[in-house]
Amino acid sequence: METELINNLIPEIIFKKEIFEYINERISIQDGRLFTIEEAAKKLNLKISKLRQAIFKKEIAYIKLGALIRFRNADIQNYIDKNVKNYVL
Repeated sequence: METELINNLIPEIIFKKEIFEYINERISIQDGRLFTIEEAAKKLNLKISKLRQAIFKKEIAYIKLGALIRFRNADIQNYIDKNVKNYVL
């Protein structure tokens, strides 16, 4: 029984891995590399919890690959641009 379950899951796991690799390769070619939540938070000088709130509130664009969340450099830059406040001295 366990062997059957494992054999049934193997093609699905391979398929998901191929999709992940394809998407990661396409995105990396177009826009440099992908950043993890920790890397993006460090780049933005934010706490990880604040960045997670921004994700939940849909304030920052992100890529979700299964359970993984990644950011393109353009996503991080757009978040910065959206939060620039103009003021007059």
